[in-house]
Amino acid sequence: MTYLHTLPFEALPWLYFIGFILFGLKMISLARNRKAAAIAFGLFLQIYLPDPRAQITIEAVVERKQEVKKAQAGNKTPKNGEGSHKDD
Repeated sequence: MTYLHTLPFEALPWLYFIGFILFGLKMISLARNRKAAAIAFGLFLQIYLPDPRAQITIEAVVERKQEVKKAQAGNKTPKNGEGSHKDD
């Protein structure tokens, strides 16, 4: 084969790379204008490419909620006789 026959195959990775960059720029401009296409594409990607640290994030949120509940339970006790209804 001649060089002209192999040139498109050698340039194909670069064409994909440039196409990916152009697609990204287009999606950024659509997202800045809050177009439905960009939002739908983002949701579609989020469904199929979830956050790899999602489990760690969920565990951290659960721990914080438990700490807040414990702190709130500890604050429910009356302070300095407040809440006691003694009739003198």
